[in-house]
Amino acid sequence: MKIWKLCIAFWAIFCLASAQTHEPPSFYELNEQPNPVPAYVPDNGARYVLGSTAVMFAGSLAVTGIFYFLPSNFTGWDRKELSDIAGLGDRWKERVRSGPVVDNDDLFLNWVTHPYWGAVYYMQPRVAGYSWAESVLFSFVASAFFWEYGIESFAEIPSWQDLVITPAIGSIFGELFYRGSLAIEANQRTVLGSRILGEAMLIAMDPLGVAMQRWGLAELLGIHNKQQTTSCIVPNDKGGASLALLVRF
Repeated sequence: MKIWKLCIAFWAIFCLASAQTHEPPSFYELNEQPNPVPAYVPDNGARYVLGSTAVMFAGSLAVTGIFYFLPSNFTGWDRKELSDIAGLGDRWKERVRSGPVVDNDDLFLNWVTHPYWGAVYYMQPRVAGYSWAESVLFSFVASAFFWEYGIESFAEIPSWQDLVITPAIGSIFGELFYRGSLAIEANQRTVLGSRILGEAMLIAMDPLGVAMQRWGLAELLGIHNKQQTTSCIVPNDKGGASLALLVRF
């Protein structure tokens, strides 16, 4: 019950704080907007979030594998215990029932890596066109149930620090990531005149978004960019040809 009360409290606080929310602007509103216009707006926000969540799950399994081989004094995971596959289910149930607790994890894990992934979680619905309050809620649910009470509970008891710091601090950084990515995209993906630095920062701020948008995973799922424009040559009524600009809605 504790985790559900915390979830409701977070959602209520952030929803009350956001009295007004706005959808991402279209290119037709470009001249009326003081802020950069998103270069990518999926035509199906819910499907985009589900797709990026699937990529997140695959990535989390990879991160779990990396953590398995890191020193136990850094991760707090008992490698020998994790090697006992047969007992993983029982240990997961026991840890879920025992938590949450105050952990003794390394400061880097609690205050850097966890908030970073909270920001990555936040970015998925934010890029898909959801409000910042809804994105905070998603970050909380993903970090709490997907990671803390999900994958990580196979290795350790859920902790209060991770349940609070990951979505709370992560969402603050997530909004900064979102606005930063808009600015970089508007600057032709360059930072300090460097395309390499710009691309690197975009990948760092939203690795799941890069996989969805740049690697074609979104297209495979039938998700298209509403801001995408294409051009083609069409015949005109004067017997010649004209260049037509097509905009996806």
